[in-house]
Amino acid sequence: MNATIQDVRTTKSELKLTLKNSIAFLALLFMMHEAHEIAHTAIGRLLCGCWGERDFNVWGLCNTCAVSQDLGFIATLAGPLFSFLMMWWGASLLKNTNTTSQKSIGYALIFANMPFARLLTAIAMGGGDEVYTLKHFMENDTLAWIIGSIIILCICIYPLYKAYTAISKRRLLWFLLFFIAPTFIDVLIVLGGMNTLLTNGVLDTYWILGSPILVTVWTAIVILLFTLSRKHIYTLLR
Repeated sequence: MNATIQDVRTTKSELKLTLKNSIAFLALLFMMHEAHEIAHTAIGRLLCGCWGERDFNVWGLCNTCAVSQDLGFIATLAGPLFSFLMMWWGASLLKNTNTTSQKSIGYALIFANMPFARLLTAIAMGGGDEVYTLKHFMENDTLAWIIGSIIILCICIYPLYKAYTAISKRRLLWFLLFFIAPTFIDVLIVLGGMNTLLTNGVLDTYWILGSPILVTVWTAIVILLFTLSRKHIYTLLR
């Protein structure tokens, strides 16, 4: 194990933010956002045989896609399925017998996949991939909203519980910060800033994977940033 990674086993941990592990977490957050969107378009590519176009949060199947609309919803569900799997992987790393280094990446994975955004979009706004899919297959939009919200809540509750109980000091404060702040940071920087640049024509030529050049450049930057800073994510919990 890398010498910078802690190898301490403890029942409860203390969370300590530094500039370095904050940068690592933000890089992971943006990387998970891109992975979520690529999960959509990659499954669309497998279904259709061609890449659909996308920006930083809106995507579609390619215009020549021959699969039925019902089958196309597999691509819609691929994004949240990826995010939920990452959250549960994170929860699995929060076992009491694990080192603080393992718990740190577990804690980060849960919140970098923005459970607050998934819950807010479904419960408060009646939207999101999960509810949108249910509305397509059900005649009653209200019932689809209720069922979708319950499903998302049930999926997120265990990872959130594990994250809440993982630390001992200032537990509620840290939980609320990591639960809520990543969504607003992502909305401000990615959905607001990056999409605005794209709308204004900055590197908006479509290139590989159905993405504009700006999306590809951003993806490469956040991957590089996380690669350079990843050792600091292991210091999140102590």
